[in-house]
Amino acid sequence: MVQTATQSSDSPEAVAAAIADSHATAVEFPTMLMAQDAPVGSIAQRMVDGLFDKPFLVSEIARFTGVSVDIPAQPGKILAVIPQHGYWCSELTLTDQVFRAAGYDVDYVTPRGERPFAFGVSLDTTFRDQAWNAPQVSTGEAALGARYNDRTTTEGQRLNAPRNLDAWLPATPRPQHGEASREPFRRTLFEGLRDATQYAGMFIVGGAGAYMDLGGNTSVRPLIALLAALGRPVAAICYGVQVLIQATDPRTKVPLVWGRVATGHSEQDDYTDGTTDVPSEGGYGPNYGSAPITLEQMIKQYTGPQGGFISRNGSPYMAVADGPFITARTTPDGYPAALLAMARLHGASQLPARYVIDADGRGHQPGAAEIRHGGA
Repeated sequence: MVQTATQSSDSPEAVAAAIADSHATAVEFPTMLMAQDAPVGSIAQRMVDGLFDKPFLVSEIARFTGVSVDIPAQPGKILAVIPQHGYWCSELTLTDQVFRAAGYDVDYVTPRGERPFAFGVSLDTTFRDQAWNAPQVSTGEAALGARYNDRTTTEGQRLNAPRNLDAWLPATPRPQHGEASREPFRRTLFEGLRDATQYAGMFIVGGAGAYMDLGGNTSVRPLIALLAALGRPVAAICYGVQVLIQATDPRTKVPLVWGRVATGHSEQDDYTDGTTDVPSEGGYGPNYGSAPITLEQMIKQYTGPQGGFISRNGSPYMAVADGPFITARTTPDGYPAALLAMARLHGASQLPARYVIDADGRGHQPGAAEIRHGGA
C-alpha cells in the first residue's frame, strides 16, 4: 500500500512517481488471436454446416476435460436466460448448440417474455473490440448468429416465444408492498421454483443487455439458488457473470459464490467506454460510458478471500468451474463453459470441483498463483 504524503518520509514527487510506476508496470499487452485464427470460428462453422453432432461433442468434452461422458438419448431440458435488449450472439448460439447436440431441449426465458434482439455488432465481422482493437466476430460466428437472428429459420422461430421470467417467478416485494405481500410472494415463488425443477441446468447469456435487463432482476436469483442447491450446473457468460454472482442467501445476504473462483472480463480487457451502450438492432445506441465497477472487482468482492478471480488474458478460451457454478470470460467462452457443464452432468463426478479451461485443449485444476483475491 502506498502511504499518503503526510505519513511518508518520501517527497510528494517520489510518492507520485511510485504510483505512476506501479500502474505502468501492471499494464499487460498480451497478443489476442484474430477472429479468423481463433479456434471458436471453426467450431461455429461446423455448427453452421450441421457437423457438430453428438459423437463430435463427446470427443470435445474428452479433449478439454479428460472426462468420458455417457449421455442418454433424451437427457432432459436446459434453461437459457437471455437479456431482452442486446444479447451477444455467440454467447447464446455456441452454448445452445452444445446442449442441443447432446439431445437436450433448451427453453429460452427473457425478462418480459418478448423476443430478445441481438447486439448488432455481434453479427458484424468488421467490429473491432474496444479493449483490443481487434476483430472479434469470425465468419462462422456471424453466420450462426444470423441464423438465430432470422425469425423464419428453425433457430430463429425458437426465439419468437420465450418464457416470461417476471411472470413466472415473482420479484422480491419492496417495503411499499407491506406484510400482506409476504404469503402471496412465498406461494407464487414456490410454484415457480417447483416448475423449475424440471431443468437439468441453466446458462445466463451476456452482452450489454445483461447489465440493463438482468443485473438488478430479483426474479432470477431464486432460480440460480434452486439449481445450485440441487447440484445442477449454473453457467454464466461474459456480463452474464454479474447476474450470477449477485445471487445471495436471502437471510444472511452472503453471495452464493462466496469462497468460489470465477472468471469474467479482467480489468485489463473490460470496456472503459461503451460497456453500457444501449444496444439497438444493427449497432449501438446511446453511450452511457463504462460500467461503475469492473467485472473483475465485482467477482473479487462477491467471492471473498477464500475465492477469487482467474483470467489469462489473450488465451483462446477462458472458462472456470467451481462446484455447480461455471463462469465464462467473454464472447467465445460459452463453448468451453457448456463442455464443462456436460462433464458435470454426465461425467460421473470425474471433473474436479475446481477446473479451468484456458486453451484450445485440456484444462487443469487452478493453482494458488492463478487466483487473484480481493485486496491482492
